[in-house]
Amino acid sequence: MGVKAVREIDDEAMPAWQRQSMQRSLQSARARAHARSNRFVSAAMKLLQETGSTDFTVQDVVDRSKMSIRTFYKYFRSKEDLLVALYETVVAQEAVPRLRRRVEKSKDPMLRLRAFVDGLVDLTTKTGQPLAARTLVNYQNRLAESRPEDLAAAMKPEFDLLVELIADIARVRPLRKGLTVETAARLVHYTLLAAVHGRVLGSEGAFDVTAKTIWEFCLSGMGITVGGSPAKSRRTTA
Repeated sequence: MGVKAVREIDDEAMPAWQRQSMQRSLQSARARAHARSNRFVSAAMKLLQETGSTDFTVQDVVDRSKMSIRTFYKYFRSKEDLLVALYETVVAQEAVPRLRRRVEKSKDPMLRLRAFVDGLVDLTTKTGQPLAARTLVNYQNRLAESRPEDLAAAMKPEFDLLVELIADIARVRPLRKGLTVETAARLVHYTLLAAVHGRVLGSEGAFDVTAKTIWEFCLSGMGITVGGSPAKSRRTTA
């Protein structure tokens, strides 16, 4: 009938020049998408820093980014998705790099954990933007209830760094019997979150607990005595 069937060419049969052309096209499209979505996140970050609140609207973000609302909904389903992206960005691009730079100043495994604790306390309570820090803490607590999987994904870079630090400690100082590196990291993670949140939210007595005390408490929980041998309880026989 004069109509030719359309035959899709698989990757193996595709000429090299055509594969390269498609790859360049896809890379260019991804770069544009990243740049556009990042403009919305950057705009939201500025609004958060200026107002100390997440009460801004999608239209506020669109106006600040100088993009269209149609483009916004191309990358984010809702304002809530944008806030999740904002939180992920703060953790991955600001908090963790600062913590890692601080940690890498020391080679001693336990002092590296001390640097992590000190850095997290300083990072959260000395930002110069207490309202923004308080808002992020409140939002994190909200995510823990409404979108726990998203919160876990956002916190993963920070948690992975903590796992790395405790694994380094475990190589030179065995952890408490029956305690795995990941479980120890999770317990330390939750302890630090509670301590830091207490400081940011102004809980009674929160500032009386120093970063050094938190660090020593975490080591003790892992069965390690600062400046000494593992806790005696680890040596007792069954």
